[in-house]
This record gives sequence, structure tokens and C-alpha cells, in this order.
Amino acid sequence: MSGTVLVNRSPSSRATSRALVWTNLLNEPLFTLYGFLSFILYKDLGASAFAISLLTMLKPVVTILSFYWSAGLKGRGSRLKGNVIWAGLWMRAPFLLCPWIDEPWYVILAAVNYMFFFRAGIPGWMEILKRNMPEGGRERAFSWSAALGYAEGVILSIAMGALLDRDPSMWKGFFFASAAIGLLSLAVQGRMKVEGEEKVEPERISVKELIVRPWRDSWQLMRDRPDFSKFQWGFMLCGFGIMLIQPALTLFAVDWLGISYLEMAAAISIAKGLGFALSSPIWARWFERVPILRMSGAVFLSVGLFPILLALSPMNIWWLYIAYFWYGVGQGGSHLVWNLSGPIFAGKEDSSRYTGVNVAMAGLRGAVGPGLGGWLTVVWGPIEVLCLGGLLCFWSGGWLFRVKSKKSLSVNS
Repeated sequence: MSGTVLVNRSPSSRATSRALVWTNLLNEPLFTLYGFLSFILYKDLGASAFAISLLTMLKPVVTILSFYWSAGLKGRGSRLKGNVIWAGLWMRAPFLLCPWIDEPWYVILAAVNYMFFFRAGIPGWMEILKRNMPEGGRERAFSWSAALGYAEGVILSIAMGALLDRDPSMWKGFFFASAAIGLLSLAVQGRMKVEGEEKVEPERISVKELIVRPWRDSWQLMRDRPDFSKFQWGFMLCGFGIMLIQPALTLFAVDWLGISYLEMAAAISIAKGLGFALSSPIWARWFERVPILRMSGAVFLSVGLFPILLALSPMNIWWLYIAYFWYGVGQGGSHLVWNLSGPIFAGKEDSSRYTGVNVAMAGLRGAVGPGLGGWLTVVWGPIEVLCLGGLLCFWSGGWLFRVKSKKSLSVNS
């Protein structure tokens, strides 16, 4: 697969493609284990439903703060690589202490820290890809490397789920090992050369300006770019629907379905991973031909089927696997659209501003969605919340799919 994305490219493009593949492969163990986190907290560490809802809410909320990590990158190519590497180091460091700590609140803080730096490094990483790789090849390389990571995640998740069912305490060693493996990706990224690494003298500004400017610039960017604004509000509505159902997912799976770690691993990794891996190359090809707003609409419609299908699983457990397979299909497109929308909308501009808005908006919807979803799950029940989340995704997808997009929003423009 990787050979497909490494042909007819400049040396920096080939090196970046290899770094992209290795980054996905080395990051996948921790990313896969992170998917079990709510279950580890709820089933083995005795965390309350409140703690699970709080974790679900805090993960996207800290994304708002991570917005500041990349806010000073505009026009400073010399800082891109360091920005990404330091984010990668700090997001893994707390998990290295897991073998000696079994306090649920420490694990929650480590998870929140992971999400902060995971999101914080994305704008810089996307700008590196934009500078080092040509359009078209960038999208294919990104989708293939993500598909490879997901394929690895399928195997890891099944193995981890089976071992955790046998000995739940093994999560401590798993977190340590997966964090250590992830640190190897920093050495790979450190060997890359970033095109256009110009040095810019740091600007001296007040603390107030430091806090306010990123938000002011983001608001101005959305006012100046109606197409980008439509994309953001469409993603906001669909993302809010997905955030809304997060607290319901764990309670639904444990209390309604009573599934084991291995069954959950089969749903998340085999079904979802298969959907992601099979659909990613198809989304990538479509991404090269279809305007991004229409592409986003199709993605959101696909994602909206997940909670609707999942609500049918009490009747037959196969609906659980069908739902997660289709969620993987939607995620294959969403992963591509969310990460590469910045470089596409930016054109010849610095893309970190655009990706930074993506990060900030993800945090804003996370500030409300999980808390509201947790409350509605208690008041209504998880199935009703799942259906509501699906309807929001459908609404967003239908609106964006009908929006008339300029040809300039196509990747091939």
C-alpha cells in the first residue's frame, strides 16, 4: 500500500509519506487502547457515570485551549516541526506512569491531557503535509496511511480485548507499552525536512492580545470566507450530534447490551476498522473530484446512520456490528475531510489558521454536547438520545449536500 503513495514524488514528499505511514503505525497502539478507556474506568476502576460524562465533556473542551498551542504558527515554518514533536511527547508522557498508579482520576487527567496535545499538534502537522506534499498525492497518502493504522488497530483491539477479559489489570502495562512505542514516531518526524522553513522573529504582544487575537482572527476568517463558514457550521451540527450520544454509548453497551471487552473490540475494531479501511481509498478518490462541501454532506449523512442502526441492537446483536461498520465508513470520510479541509480551504495561504478553527469549533461543541447528552440519557434513555444524535447528523448532511459549491473548492482546482 505504501508503495502506492511514494511514486513520482520529490525527496521531501517521499520522506514525508514515509513519516506519515510510520506515524500512523506507531501511534495506533495507544489510540486503540484509548478506545477502551471508558470501559476500563467504568468496569474495572469503578468510575461513576458522572465521571464518564465528565471525561467525555472534558476531552473536547480542552481542545479549545489546545487552539492556543498552534495559534502562533502563522508564517513561521521554522516552528512547525518542533510544535508537532513537543505535542507528541507531552500527550504520551502521563501514560508512562500507569503501571504504578491505579487512581481513576489520574487516568481521566491523562486522557484529557492526551486529547489536548493530540489536537494541539494537528494544525502544525497538516501544514507540514501541505508544504511537503502535492495536492492529490497528499490526500491519497493520508487516506492510505490512516487505513493501514486502522488495519493494525483491528488486530490490536481484538488481542487487547481478549487479554483484558482474562486479566483486567493488564491495562496498566498496555498503556505504558503503547505510549513508549508512540514515542518512536517522534524520531521519524524529527528526520523530516520542512519546505519553506523560514525564520521569523517572534512578535512581542500583550497577554490580553495573546488570548484574544486567535479568536478574533478566526471569526474574521469565517466572515471573509462564507464557504469555510458553511463547512464549519455543518460540521458543528453533525459533530454536536456525535458528542451528544457519547455518554449514552458506554451505558448503552454495558447496561443494555451487557457486552464484554472482546465483543466491544469486535464492534469497534473489526467492524468499524473494516468500514474505515475499505472506505478510505474510495473517499480519497471522491475527494479529488467533488467539492468539499458536497463531500462533507455525504460524510455527515453516512455518520448519521450509526446511532440509528445502533439503536436496533437490543433486538439483535448483529445490528451492533452493522452500526459500527457503517460508523467506520463515515469516519473514513470524516477523518479525511476534517484533517485536510484546512489545506484545501487555505489554498496558497498558511493552513494552520484554518485547521486551528476546526480544533476550536470541536472544543466548543464538546463544551455542551456530552453534558447535555448525559442529562438526556438519564431523563429519556440512551435509545432516544441515539436517535436524536442521528437526526442532527442527517440534518447537517442534507443541508451541506444541497449547498451549491464553487468549483474552486474542489481539490483539483
